[in-house]
Amino acid sequence: MDGTSTATPALTPLTGTTGALVEGVDLSSPIKPQTGQSLNEALATHVVLLFRNQALTPDRLLKAASIFGPPMEQHYSQYRMPEFPTIGVLSSRDAELRPDGTPILLGTESWHTDHTNHARPPKATILYALSVPSRGGDTSFANMREAYARLSNDLKSSLGYLRTVNTLDSHVPARNADRKKYAAPAIHPLVRTHPDNGTKALYFHPTKAKRIDGLPTTDSREFLERLLDQIIEPEIVYRHHWQPGDVVVCDNRAALHQAHADYDPAEGRLLHRVIVEGDVPF
Repeated sequence: MDGTSTATPALTPLTGTTGALVEGVDLSSPIKPQTGQSLNEALATHVVLLFRNQALTPDRLLKAASIFGPPMEQHYSQYRMPEFPTIGVLSSRDAELRPDGTPILLGTESWHTDHTNHARPPKATILYALSVPSRGGDTSFANMREAYARLSNDLKSSLGYLRTVNTLDSHVPARNADRKKYAAPAIHPLVRTHPDNGTKALYFHPTKAKRIDGLPTTDSREFLERLLDQIIEPEIVYRHHWQPGDVVVCDNRAALHQAHADYDPAEGRLLHRVIVEGDVPF
């Protein structure tokens, strides 16, 4: 394929609510501005984009990610690629261990949207699969625009006034320098307006949200967990079964995602992650 040859990529919905397969785009080739604009519009509409059979060096991955915005620093520096520090290396074989010896597999703790502890959290997360286990290790994506639309008007009204206070996770190992650098809390609306199309979506990270502004921490966590249980329905979820060469782009402004830990970490699951700069949520 030649990514310079397609102005309007072919899109096939992955489910009735969430995601689209993109065909006719080779991310290892230069992308025309018209194609980049079409891909950004598709991301805002479908919240998840899937590109199959890609072959990307680290520098090409960063150039492909920049279609959606400038790559930004990820706050767990121990997972950054030394030569390309804006690429995170998600490797099950290199996972840090809990005291009981079990690996800490990033992204598996709960449904979440990335880096909400930043004042300008990322617009999108780009994941590139290099090797995958023989079974398990899927990633699921939930459409939070659709989740919001399904709420009662009374609940929409009550949630619209709430804001979350976000910090680094306490249960994920972080270097002292990272904790110091990202120590300042970030406050975001629980219902976020999409800057590209004006739609509203639920927006929160259950473990980075230390509390809801004005509520105690324990009450806040319980509230968010109950809300999460209420909104996650099969109809709004796309579960992605990884193949080597897959690139998945997730709109963090309108989706939650979760990696499934139902695989043998020793078998090896290796993804490269890039996050791109976003706006101040409103």
